[in-house]
Amino acid sequence: MRAALRAYAVLEGEDPVSVLGDLELLLKTTEPTRSATAVFANVDPAERRIALAGAANCPPVLLTQHGANFVETSLSAPLGMLSCWEAPGVELTAERGDVLVLYTEGLARRFGANLHAGQSALRRVAADAPRDVRLDPDRLCDHLLAEAGGEEPGEDDLVLLAARFE
Repeated sequence: MRAALRAYAVLEGEDPVSVLGDLELLLKTTEPTRSATAVFANVDPAERRIALAGAANCPPVLLTQHGANFVETSLSAPLGMLSCWEAPGVELTAERGDVLVLYTEGLARRFGANLHAGQSALRRVAADAPRDVRLDPDRLCDHLLAEAGGEEPGEDDLVLLAARFE
């Protein structure tokens, strides 16, 4: 799936919805009994433009000088679950100093009793991190992992990525 996602990203360029749509077709054709969650972001760092699409993945968090908000990529089903996957993409422009945080369900579940509570707690912990931590993506990731209970293996995959815009 990861290799196919990379290949479709090269072929499709800047359109996250097309990339995930192609991945859906591949999944249905080659492994019709499987499903997958995904988020795909295309970022133009010079313009600070972000284009996102998601397939039942946790909503990214955008940290700004005003706090932290979820970026609702879509309310779509996982890839492989519908007869035809399509979801709207989201485009936004980050301000200088904003930090985009992408994470998997495995991390969110470490923050709360259920997925929704965990996502809300993760957003709150990110927003409440000290300013110097929020400004450094590596330190922010370390902070979130520590608050979630460290890097010990859990039941779900844990992926965390933070990108700061200059």
